[in-house]
Amino acid sequence: MPQLEETSMAAEIAAKFINYTSKHVFLTGKAGTGKTTFLRKLIKLTHKKAVICAPTGIAAINASGVTIHSLFQLPFGAFFPDAAGNIMNQNITFNFNTPRTIVKHMNMQGNKRRMLQELELLVIDEVSMLRADMLDAIDFALRYIRRNRNVPFGGVQVLFIGDLHQLPPVVKNDEWRVMAGFYKSIYFFDALALQNNPPVYIELDKIYRQDDAVFIDLLNNLRNNKITPEDTALLRQHFKQDFKPAADENYITLTTHNNKADNINRERLTQLKTKSYFFDAKVTGEFNEYAYPNEKSLELKVGAQVMFIKNDMTAEKRYYNGKIGVVHHITKDVIEIELPEERTVISVSPYTWENVKYKLNEATNEIAENVAGSFVQYPIKLAWAITVHKSQGLTFDKAIIDVGDAFAPGQAYVALSRLRSLKGLVLTSHLRESGLQQDQNIHYFSSTKQPAEVLTEQISVESYDFIRTYLLAAFDLNLIRYYIKEHLQTFDKGEKSTKQHYDNWTMELYVDFQKITATADTFINQLKGLFAQQTEHTFFNVSKRVEAALKYFSPLIKGVSDKFLAHIENVKEEKQIKTYITELLELEILVYEQLKKMYKSKALLKAIIDGKEFSKADTDALLNTSERNEQLKKAIQLKGEVLKVKSAVEKKKKEPKIDTKLISFELYNQGKTLDEIAKERGFSVTTIEGHLAYYVSTQQLDVTKLVKANKIKNISDAVESQKTKSMATIREFLGKDYSFGEIKLVLASLFPSEE
Repeated sequence: MPQLEETSMAAEIAAKFINYTSKHVFLTGKAGTGKTTFLRKLIKLTHKKAVICAPTGIAAINASGVTIHSLFQLPFGAFFPDAAGNIMNQNITFNFNTPRTIVKHMNMQGNKRRMLQELELLVIDEVSMLRADMLDAIDFALRYIRRNRNVPFGGVQVLFIGDLHQLPPVVKNDEWRVMAGFYKSIYFFDALALQNNPPVYIELDKIYRQDDAVFIDLLNNLRNNKITPEDTALLRQHFKQDFKPAADENYITLTTHNNKADNINRERLTQLKTKSYFFDAKVTGEFNEYAYPNEKSLELKVGAQVMFIKNDMTAEKRYYNGKIGVVHHITKDVIEIELPEERTVISVSPYTWENVKYKLNEATNEIAENVAGSFVQYPIKLAWAITVHKSQGLTFDKAIIDVGDAFAPGQAYVALSRLRSLKGLVLTSHLRESGLQQDQNIHYFSSTKQPAEVLTEQISVESYDFIRTYLLAAFDLNLIRYYIKEHLQTFDKGEKSTKQHYDNWTMELYVDFQKITATADTFINQLKGLFAQQTEHTFFNVSKRVEAALKYFSPLIKGVSDKFLAHIENVKEEKQIKTYITELLELEILVYEQLKKMYKSKALLKAIIDGKEFSKADTDALLNTSERNEQLKKAIQLKGEVLKVKSAVEKKKKEPKIDTKLISFELYNQGKTLDEIAKERGFSVTTIEGHLAYYVSTQQLDVTKLVKANKIKNISDAVESQKTKSMATIREFLGKDYSFGEIKLVLASLFPSEE
């Protein structure tokens, strides 16, 4: 990715890990090191399909992303990964979720499901607030949606951004009493999903907010819980218990609780004898009131001290997020703010905050941002006081800090790091020791940070695995072959519909595609052999073979795409054809995406060999996007109606009104034996085993609790030695001591995605 302005070595390393490896990354840094700037440039430039999410609504709006709960349709409450384990016998008084309740709650539309299936990079901002159980819920959701249960996050790379020395996750005592049975700590890095694949720890170290060396050292010591006697003496120099600034000194008070800040602002506004003006926000579309970035009704008076809550996006850059000013003049339509330091008066315009939603572009198969709603309000708020929590991301020249009763480790650090220098600091209370302490779990996680030279070497190793995996996937046509075959099996000679006339056309296309797939499989084996050599010439040799392969496969795959589109043109004026055309479009999109992956794999390999960057613009330039858009636009026009393309891999399932499997599962969780469940429900034990096999396949139930260890081993060995999944064959091989139910349960654990 192109370099960030004034980028540090750490930022360059982070960008390379994200763009050229599959490793998860934790990007951190002290306040003011440019984490937000890095994220904005990364999203603009990365070649990977990415989405941004955050733990809270306000954090999501500020990051131009979405909330975790909305992205994955997660219900609120704690998450326990072991649905049938310890928790069932405990007296739980709070809301909680399990894999089963997440699946039950999930009702994802086709486009969103396919977007998450196409996702390559998940960015989680403000990760200090992310709980370990929430991350495990995300992990489960991605594995389930992507049908890739054996790989953390279903194969998606995750970028975690935040400062663990800032605001921690919130967990209640009764929640932690139960969760402690699963987790070492409540922090995201102790999620079970990361235990065997921890993120690379990268810290941005260039501080943009402060340039005072003494202040920077003080903040570092405060952050690392290594306060020296000199630091304490320095802070005491700024202690003024009853400090009352003059009105024109433009101090802001940072405090720990909302009611304190609100009371200060309300009291100071009331003291002004000037007229009140009210400015109502304009809210359109979808915009959750809990995520409003400013007051819906903003009360202002001439003389009120205000703070800008956005950077000036114009060329003049007259103000920044956190800059203090004073209301100079107000009319019904005009707000003028005096900037005391510059001795100027500026007119402020309303700002539009957007509520972003992600959607998959059907033509390009790229993830696109869509504005679901907006909040238009003046980017200022009363600023005699603000909470530490709401001050994150802001920069102040002068601040009165009242955090003597800081209720969370890190709050004191957050408050002090908002300042540009010590010159503007006033402490009205001494910092309590509990407000400075560093959590030992954070200290241990921080110790995993590696020096730059080790990380650079790791990039080289990881990028080798990344490009190998990417190339093998790009030329693997078996999934498309599977879906064409599945489509072929939907034809029924006995059914009278227009679609049935094209059985032979589909069979011919499938036979031709089988031949292409077989050739691609041979090429994949050649690639595996070349990569296995691991010599200095490996990439060069692979590159030559990939170039030749692309020349061979490109016209063939493009030909299949064209056949689908031409066929749609031929049939779309016929009657009762809409569903059939939708099926054809779904398949064509899969084929086209595979062609794009082939071109991208070659370009990525060349970029790695040449040591050059590969960006989103390079991805867009691989194929003729405008021609493709026109082709698809023409194809989906059907008698004045535009077809909506659904997920190609999402099967429509008619759920029974009463889920008989779920009833058996719930009885089992109540502690009943299989015999007792069978007797109560009037079924055979084998039927109950079949019900529970579903929950084994969805990893909500451990097969070892249902089948003896020796039988699991023998059934697994039989599957391997006989090269079969046939229950009849396995039972014939093992004997009548093994029931069909036991075999089904073990098969469900071995092949979860197929259950």
